[in-house]
Amino acid sequence: MFSHAEEVAHYLEKRRPTRRAATAVYLVLLAFYVVWRFTVLNDNAMAYSVLFLLADLQGALLGLCTILQSWSIRVREAPPTDHRPTVDVFLPVYTEPVDMIELTILGAKSIDYPHETFLLDDGKRDELKALAEKHGIRYLRREGNRGAKAGNLNHGLAFSTAEVVAVFDADHIPKREALDMLVGYLKDEKVAVAQTPQCYYNEDSFLYREDIVGGGRWHEQSHFMDVIQGHRDLADGSSCIGTGCVYRRAALDDIGGFPEATLTEDLHSSLLFHKQGWKTVWVNEPVAWGVAAADVGEYYKMRRRWTYGNLQGFALERVLTCPGLSWRQRVGYLAMGVDMLSGWMQLVYILVPIISLLGFITPFRPGLDTLLMFCGYPFLLVAAMVAAGGGYTRFFTGQVFSMGKLFMQLESTRGLLGKKMAWQISLKNVLGRVSWGKLALHVALLIGSALALLAGVLRYAGVWGDGRIPDAGGVGFALAIAWVLVNGWRSWKWISDSVRLTRRTHREYLFEAELPVLDENGQWLGHTRRVSTQQAEVVWQKRPQDGQKLQLLIPGHAVWMRVKSTAGEFLEMEAVDGDSHEKLRRSLYSVDWHRMVRLSKHLHTTQKAGLAGDWQPCVLDGASWALWLPSGCVMVAGEKLPGDRFELRMGSKVLQAVVESRIEPPRPVPRGLNDNLFNFYKMKIA
Repeated sequence: MFSHAEEVAHYLEKRRPTRRAATAVYLVLLAFYVVWRFTVLNDNAMAYSVLFLLADLQGALLGLCTILQSWSIRVREAPPTDHRPTVDVFLPVYTEPVDMIELTILGAKSIDYPHETFLLDDGKRDELKALAEKHGIRYLRREGNRGAKAGNLNHGLAFSTAEVVAVFDADHIPKREALDMLVGYLKDEKVAVAQTPQCYYNEDSFLYREDIVGGGRWHEQSHFMDVIQGHRDLADGSSCIGTGCVYRRAALDDIGGFPEATLTEDLHSSLLFHKQGWKTVWVNEPVAWGVAAADVGEYYKMRRRWTYGNLQGFALERVLTCPGLSWRQRVGYLAMGVDMLSGWMQLVYILVPIISLLGFITPFRPGLDTLLMFCGYPFLLVAAMVAAGGGYTRFFTGQVFSMGKLFMQLESTRGLLGKKMAWQISLKNVLGRVSWGKLALHVALLIGSALALLAGVLRYAGVWGDGRIPDAGGVGFALAIAWVLVNGWRSWKWISDSVRLTRRTHREYLFEAELPVLDENGQWLGHTRRVSTQQAEVVWQKRPQDGQKLQLLIPGHAVWMRVKSTAGEFLEMEAVDGDSHEKLRRSLYSVDWHRMVRLSKHLHTTQKAGLAGDWQPCVLDGASWALWLPSGCVMVAGEKLPGDRFELRMGSKVLQAVVESRIEPPRPVPRGLNDNLFNFYKMKIA
């Protein structure tokens, strides 16, 4: 229905003049600021002053890398269709839930491109062996777990003879078109890997915000996935992220297989490919849907593993001095390293105002002009950076996430020493749990900041201490107070968001899908806003009774559910038989059809095609699911012909319609796990 990459490019292009101007302004301001910073060192506290300067210089380097990597992106054309190598699909699993793994198996075996699917079981579970036999795919387990995921993949390579290996993590459900969207890029014999973004279906995770940016909701990795990777692709230097990708077997053999020396075989393999002269390709189109970290505990596990492993890889491969990398590729890796070490900069920015409050000394030369510069100039830099990022960089949200990553980044710096950290598996839960143990240091930081603030105020008021006046005067003292308050807000916001947004999750993710709800006789009861296989948020016209049977219309099927309870708009339900449960599950976890409908009103592609708007659920000819737009379009899971007559029912409203013509969307809606074909028609109300 639409291309994610094209929507991102269009979104950025609309903001091109502003982004270019903001970039120019930022570079001029940054150059002036860096030069000026060397002129205001405090001779009375030189060590303290130099420490603050170093943090500022790291921030300047990080800002420079961010803004330069936001300048332009590459949008790949569709891959050639005449390159048809043999492909094996690897599904590496460990301790993930069996139900989740089965969905991934269903997606992988349904991929249209000819392939063989391998379930690589490092958890050595007999139920997974039975699951592989049930679905007719190959099952492999090995002795021990040496090398973690990389070792598991290398074990699979020993049994694979295909020219190309595709990898999907245990929680990433591939689309049927996944391989057709990727293997053609390997026609270029220098391409080692074609990589797609890591996308998640559980958008109630605290990583997501409601804002629509480009082709989807803004999340913590939006700038990296949609902008930075696209920019690095200009130099054929994007990073592999370990799932939703295809590897050339010859390239893997050239680097000795998946690297087992680090926790992040994905980025490490990218670095090894680039050192050997291979290209990497970034394809900014989702080909699989996985599970985002639902709570702060899982987020820490994931980001700690990434940060530690990537820094370890940079150190082992001497990324700044090793031969083989182009200067643009080297800059890309440098930018990643600077970002992953930004916890140290954040630590200094937290300690500086506290030390200034308690010691009545500043890390810069006292003076009103200096204070005014520190009060105003950073805000100009931030405003320019946000404008240059075109909506993908967020100042306040970014500040909260940078606080949240603080202690994890400090700990993960040990990766530069080269020692391998023990592998930690993510639980892949969509139901979050408040992890107070992971928030304890932030609580302590918040309390410590409050105590420092109180102590500073009492000392300034002469109630406690020697009554000495701050060397920067009252204005400097006020600046220190404001700075501590901002840092306190960041800690409090991280804690409160981690608790509040975790509590909005459910035991099973509620997909945003609007489906008609009918009684046993086909009478309209309401329609869902959000739905899982066990719960639904429903707009009721007539509320059912507990124990009553319902028909839930999904694309291509009517599934039978039984009411367990209703409370307000919430419905607790269960499938009356296994067939209904399986059809509903397959429909919901075929993420693209309802995601594309939900996003259509925001996108220029669907607006041009006349398919944008608030699609409304309806019943087609009394028994089938459909969606319609008041502008006169209908979306069905099936075929219609010009002149066909049908009835559309939405509650008490009934429309008699005639098909005028078929509408071809810019891209077909993916068929999903239930194998539905989605079609669009222009209709005339009779």
